[in-house]
Order: sequence, then C-alpha cells, then structure tokens
Amino acid sequence: MHVSESVSDPRVVTIQEKDQTWIILDDPTSLNALDAPLVRALAKEIESVKTGTLVITGRNGAFSSGGSLKVLSELSELSKTDVLGVESIVREGGNVIEDLLFSSATTIALIDGACAGAGIAIALACDYQLATHRTRFSSAYASLNLPTDFGTYELLKERIGEEEATKFIKNTDLMGITRAQEIGLVDGLIERTDRKGVKKAIKDLKPRSRKALLKHISANLDSEAAVFARAMTNPRTQIKIEKAVRKLKK
Repeated sequence: MHVSESVSDPRVVTIQEKDQTWIILDDPTSLNALDAPLVRALAKEIESVKTGTLVITGRNGAFSSGGSLKVLSELSELSKTDVLGVESIVREGGNVIEDLLFSSATTIALIDGACAGAGIAIALACDYQLATHRTRFSSAYASLNLPTDFGTYELLKERIGEEEATKFIKNTDLMGITRAQEIGLVDGLIERTDRKGVKKAIKDLKPRSRKALLKHISANLDSEAAVFARAMTNPRTQIKIEKAVRKLKK
C-alpha cells in the first residue's frame, strides 16, 4: 500500500492499494469543506487515475460539507465589484465534476457522515454511491438563498428525477440514509469501509448509462456558474451568508 499527500494540498490524501486508488478528503477543521486549492488538488488526483477502481471518500465524520463558508463570504464580497470573477471561480469548481464523469476508471463515492451542497455533486458524479448508516445528506443551498453549483441539480435530476431533486434542493432538513435509499440517492449500504468492503458492495451493481448527462454537462456548468454568480449579488443572500459566518465563529 502506498500513501501520499497531494503536492498542492495536504488535505487530499491518495492511497494506492492493489487494484484500487483511494482519494481521501481530510480537513478536520471544516468537515472537508471545499475551497479552490482543495478542489484543484482533488481534480489533479482524479485526472491521474486512468484505470482500475477510484474510491473517493472523506475522514472526520464527513464526505464533504460542501462549499466553505469562508469562500462563500469572499465570493459574496467579490460579487460587489466583479461578478464575472465570481463566475470564473465557480465554473472552475465544476472541472472536478467533468473529470469524474469522463474518467476511464470505475469511480465510487464512499459516503460516511455529512454530505452537503457541492459535496453531493462530487458524490453523484461518481459511477456508484455507497453510504454508511451514519450518512446524512443536506442541500445547504436553500438556507443561504443560493442556486446550486458544481452541477448539483442536474446530477440530482439524473439520479432521482426532477420532482425529488427539486424537493431536495428546497429542503433545509437533513436526509437520513433510509430516505436516501427510498428515493434512490445511493446504490447501497456499506458496513466495511475498506478495499474488501467496497469490492463486495459493488459486485452485483449494474452500471447506469450517462450519455444524456455527458452531452450537456459542460454547457450546464457554464450557465449554472453564471446564475450562481448573479445570485451572489442579491442583498438577501449576502446577509444570510454573513449571518452563517458569524454563527460559525461563535
């Protein structure tokens, strides 16, 4: 087994074990929240895996809590003077989704704990989604008066249908694993979160065709980033983000 940290960000850890490559998000200070350096490092590691099985997971009781509040606060401030700059930053984040969707490896999201916002997009961009009993999902967008980013809504629609996707995005409550299974958000439960456990869990799963999504994902990520950037200029959204940041600091 070979373990290495990303050269560009130590919060992204890669483990090579036989036929599996594991990319682990490891930021105990933020439940693996996403910011530009972490997303770039994640994209770089994904691009380096050409064959075999690629497992993406997180430590610290979370897959990923989504976009960092610190980053959202910075984007909110930037939107006051440079909306196109915000759009460019948000669109760059979508690169990791394209990397996963077009990966030649078999990609698996192993979700153990909190999974919210753009973290859900990263999970759904993988070929399979496996989750533990303690997994909880949250939209995170509605509470901040924000539209989705990272292709989250399109990925949800592909997976659970437009009606359930819309309900999920608008809901501010946590979704437990039982409900996630009922609506088809995950492929199955996993008890053993190691190489053998993953291999056993995906043995009988059938691959889904993603041709329809692949045809328009890039264009959708472009338009989504533009909508997200404009939403950042909304005073109501800016106030909600400021309140969330202040609450986090208490």
